[in-house]
Amino acid sequence: MDEYGFKYKARLQKVYHLLDKLKLDYILITNIQNLYWLSGTAQYGILIIAKDQSVTLFIRRNFFKAKKESVLENIVELEKTSQLKDYLLKIEGETAGLEIGMELDSLPASFYLYYKDLLKGAKIKNIELSLRKLRMVKDQKELNIIRKAGKVAQKTQERIPKVLKPGIKEYEVVAEVVHEAIKNKSVHFSRINNAFGENFLILASGKNLYIPSYFPILSGDGLSKAIPYGYSDRVINKGDIVMCDYAINYKGYHADHARTFYVYSYPEKFKERYLILKHVYDEIKSEYLRAGIKVDKIYNRMKELLEKEGLGRFFQGDGYYYQGLGHGIGLELDEPPVILPNANIRLKENMVIALEPKIIIPKWGAIDLEDDFIIRKGKPEQITNTPYLFE
Repeated sequence: MDEYGFKYKARLQKVYHLLDKLKLDYILITNIQNLYWLSGTAQYGILIIAKDQSVTLFIRRNFFKAKKESVLENIVELEKTSQLKDYLLKIEGETAGLEIGMELDSLPASFYLYYKDLLKGAKIKNIELSLRKLRMVKDQKELNIIRKAGKVAQKTQERIPKVLKPGIKEYEVVAEVVHEAIKNKSVHFSRINNAFGENFLILASGKNLYIPSYFPILSGDGLSKAIPYGYSDRVINKGDIVMCDYAINYKGYHADHARTFYVYSYPEKFKERYLILKHVYDEIKSEYLRAGIKVDKIYNRMKELLEKEGLGRFFQGDGYYYQGLGHGIGLELDEPPVILPNANIRLKENMVIALEPKIIIPKWGAIDLEDDFIIRKGKPEQITNTPYLFE
């Protein structure tokens, strides 16, 4: 088996351990990110992994592409979903009493009800989060792709100062950003726990920086009430603060990068607040963003430092809504671990973390400085390096 095959064998070994730990008979994988991660193909199908470590990939479409792409040997064309039941009955004799793990967070309710009826008597358990956690530590091939995604993210942010001028509209700036991304092979959608086709590209200025929407923190106003987040048709003026948060998807792996700019001049206290956030961010990166540190310590320490500077109440929110300080990235835009004040996961070497410290001040504006990092035993490797406005 070549190096490529060994990589997938190691990933499957993690699932075998999970089967044993959760005392499951089978795991049925439908989430496209997990399916790709374990098989090498993202063609539409279902992967069945048994406690005896047998693995069968059923492909609905396209079977011939999956045969060519996948590293797995046992691939079956799925002409009808009842074949899954027949497969289990051939081995077990009945489905009643079987313990089966599935990804119920991303599986539509109608599909769950179908599988529950199909696999009569089986106990179906939600193992979505457990499977996603298996992907937290990246291998070298994944890290190399994410590094390239980070470079594309940086190019898109560096495009903004070149086009930012009084009179331009938010969506016109975004058109330049997206053009730069697509020129560099970024696909214009993000995957979030099996969601397909959305891109959380936020560009906000003026009041759009601090008035929240259903996507509550730094959401932007959107172009219509039907899609009430993201870039709008607001005209950008001299002295405006402008923030762009853009998720790159390069060869299936994400980078998540944000920077804050100003147009020709900046409002009162902007430089002072920017430097406070930047210097606190530097301390967190240097001292706390490393293997072995619990993620709640990162969040709580940053809040503590900003509170000493009088900005604690604006940290990660606007006094009404608040969000986490960061999250893992990989095949999904938002992966475990999440950087929250009560989370107890410890960082591990080769996790990839998007850290997005921000302050949001009602009736003034906001500052967001998001970067991506590969976790090391010492200082992390920062893979998005768009220059900061002030040092």
